[in-house]
Amino acid sequence: MDNSQIENTINEIRKRSGAVTAFNKDKISNAIFRALAATSKADRGLADQLADNVVNKLVEQGFTSSRTPTVEDIQDIVESTLIDSGNSDIAKAYIVYRHERRKLRDEKMKVLNLKALDPVSKKFDLNCLRVLASRYLFRNGKNEIIESPTQMFERVAILVGIGDLMYDAQVFDKSGNSKQDVEEAKSYLEKLDAFDYKFKVGDYFFNKWHFRSLINHYVTLANKGQMKVSFKELLTLLAAKKLDIYADKITEYFDLMVSQDFLPNSPTMMNAGGRLGQLSACFVLGMQDGMEEIMKSTSDAALIFKSGGGVGINYSDLREEGDIVASTSGVASGPVSFMNIINTVTEVVKQGGKRRGANMGIIEAWHPDVEKFITNKTEPGVLENFNVSVGVWEDFWHALVNTSDGNYVLRSPRDKKPVKEINAHQLIDLIALSAWKSAEPGLIFFDQINKYNVFAKARQAPLRATNPCGEQSLYPYESCNLGSINLVNLVKRQADGTYEFDWQRYEETIRKTTRFLDNIIDVNHYPVPEINVASKESRRIGLGVMGVADLLYKLRIPYNSKEGYELQSKLSETLTYYSMEESVALAKSRGEFPLCSKTEYPEGKIPVAGYYEKPKESHSYEWDALIEKIKQYGVRNVLTTTVAPTGTLSMIADCSNGMEPAFALVFEKRVTVGRFFYTNKIVEQVLKENNLYNDEILAKIADNYGSLKGIDEIPQWMQDVFVTAMDIHWADHLMAQGVWQDWIGNAIAKTINMPYDVTAEDVKSAYLLAHEIGLKGITVYRDGSRHKQVLHMTSENAEKTFDVMPSEHVTDYVTTQITNPYIKSQVNAALALKVHDEEIKSEPLQQEEVAEDRLCPTCKNNLVFVEGCSICIECGFSGCTSG
Repeated sequence: MDNSQIENTINEIRKRSGAVTAFNKDKISNAIFRALAATSKADRGLADQLADNVVNKLVEQGFTSSRTPTVEDIQDIVESTLIDSGNSDIAKAYIVYRHERRKLRDEKMKVLNLKALDPVSKKFDLNCLRVLASRYLFRNGKNEIIESPTQMFERVAILVGIGDLMYDAQVFDKSGNSKQDVEEAKSYLEKLDAFDYKFKVGDYFFNKWHFRSLINHYVTLANKGQMKVSFKELLTLLAAKKLDIYADKITEYFDLMVSQDFLPNSPTMMNAGGRLGQLSACFVLGMQDGMEEIMKSTSDAALIFKSGGGVGINYSDLREEGDIVASTSGVASGPVSFMNIINTVTEVVKQGGKRRGANMGIIEAWHPDVEKFITNKTEPGVLENFNVSVGVWEDFWHALVNTSDGNYVLRSPRDKKPVKEINAHQLIDLIALSAWKSAEPGLIFFDQINKYNVFAKARQAPLRATNPCGEQSLYPYESCNLGSINLVNLVKRQADGTYEFDWQRYEETIRKTTRFLDNIIDVNHYPVPEINVASKESRRIGLGVMGVADLLYKLRIPYNSKEGYELQSKLSETLTYYSMEESVALAKSRGEFPLCSKTEYPEGKIPVAGYYEKPKESHSYEWDALIEKIKQYGVRNVLTTTVAPTGTLSMIADCSNGMEPAFALVFEKRVTVGRFFYTNKIVEQVLKENNLYNDEILAKIADNYGSLKGIDEIPQWMQDVFVTAMDIHWADHLMAQGVWQDWIGNAIAKTINMPYDVTAEDVKSAYLLAHEIGLKGITVYRDGSRHKQVLHMTSENAEKTFDVMPSEHVTDYVTTQITNPYIKSQVNAALALKVHDEEIKSEPLQQEEVAEDRLCPTCKNNLVFVEGCSICIECGFSGCTSG
């Protein structure tokens, strides 16, 4: 009997779940091939031959189309076939492999509270699933998980698909000339339970919270005269399967997430298709100088925390401590006291029961309380739920870098009258010293944020606040939905085994995900009515990236090389160009954002620094043609790109964080039976290919700050390519942030890592260089300041045994591009090579106890500090809200 006849005889197999699926001999061959590979005999021909033998045996044992074998039957026969054919070593490898798979399956089912694994659980690795289980999967009143990862991604995709469905030509009229009975639609909000799982698109059923979003989306469009049909007619179209084409869109969004190519910010995955329904990560509130306004902002903040968001507030409009309050003849307590109120509210209101909210507290450099504000957080236990930043404008910068005396006037928020004069140099020194000690405050450059702010004209005010991690500037009551594309997934393997980046697939992914995030604005359940209005007026989205470091590893390009910077620049330009182009396409079909005509867009201005500041011949795309399209059709979203923190998202997508370099290539996890090492997957593969993978090498790397630098056994090319955050000079961290910032509309979440032996003067020089490069903000983290993460992430024995130098790219920039003599002298002094004698060079890191507030509130493991944000590498807890 030939093989085709045999295969035809066995048509199906019974899976562990009891489901029956088509029989496929290739799966047997692949399993045997993996066992062969484990014994260094990766022979595809032999695997196929042995698979044929397995199929013959199955038939001999009476399995036919009417007697279906189980997975276990087949695996038993694979074992006996391998032993009978004299391949006992391969049989052993297969048995071990089978045992490990069973153990892994059992562990996954336990983590997810499942009796059988769903398709996503089979595909995702255990760590990804642990993060999903701890933070994203719905639970019942007893805190038991009640949905599978597949169901989670489906509920998100269905909600996003509803966004598309409502713009179908059968129901949507862009001109706004249709009048419908909005009250009829709203009446359905009173009977949501009756419509739970009643309507569907294709095979995708709408639960009652999906149905609520459908109603609200309809009401918004009907109020603008854009619904051609009544709500009942819409439901009739759904029931008659007239809108089933949108099942394809839902599948597209589902596949984007399940393939780990793209993930939206955390609140979207937590709340889409659920009661809270709040999908945004970032919010900004105003804080005016009146008790009623202060209490309104406090109450709004509480509602945002409850719904899963984080809040940024600029407190500079509050009068300084000690100023007279006319209404009571009392004395003002100052902005820091009101920050304490918000801090307490954050503590009390858990986000959707899952975590505490995050805050950004900002005071501008001219405020009389700025010095108190700067030093406030150097004490432990103060404003623990806040990131704090000092906002600076042109006047402060001018006093700092262009005047001989550095005199700078602090003014009253009440009437802008001078209160006292200080020295700008002393103030920046105070900020630098505080950041050197405690990683805070950060600096926000409001002059840079507003340089190309096309929206200021419509709002008649500059941007003055950011979200908690600083990458998203917003006006009061605006929100932003973020999402990140996993760049390491977008590679093509060449015939010779090397990889190249797939630019075509990148463009397609940018277009799909821009649409995804635009839909989120429409189907979002906003926590406060004013946020609903402001968010839809600007339709701001923040499409970003993750996996940059892993992508560069795969392409064998050093992060901090000329080639590395050029690739990152093109990735950034491509992201904004295609997302803006897609936003124009959406404007053509759905309409521009409501305030578009009042902005500088009709004048041909765009919010992209690189367009103005990089020479035209270096641009990769036809920006002028895009600007002409915007002038003709408008644009759907006021801004489209942001590089946000992706701490938890990267764990789910199994890639490196944001555009950060890898934190450590190997780090230690101490378990009762001894040392256990986590290794970057790409580096692990390369070490194996070069016969370097063993416990001794892993221990050496872990004890070397998680770096390959200076380890004799590691070839130089590997040391150059596989760089970590601590291998890269702080000036190169700034430069990398700068090449992304050139083309990103909003801003970038990035930690500027500094070794423990830098001085406060170096921190100050980093500020000067950051502003010069055009960054919108900067967060420095000196290893050994208050977060002790590097020590605990790599190894308890970690020592710094190597110095890092700025790249030629940076030194060339400083030499050729910086013209201000003060900035140039300061930066040059900081970049000059510091000569260490051997004794200092190999000085071990300080051992200190980890403060309780540096432990994960969920699982009590150590928090690590990346992208300006604390995250837990065990359970995925994040101190930020976006990811």
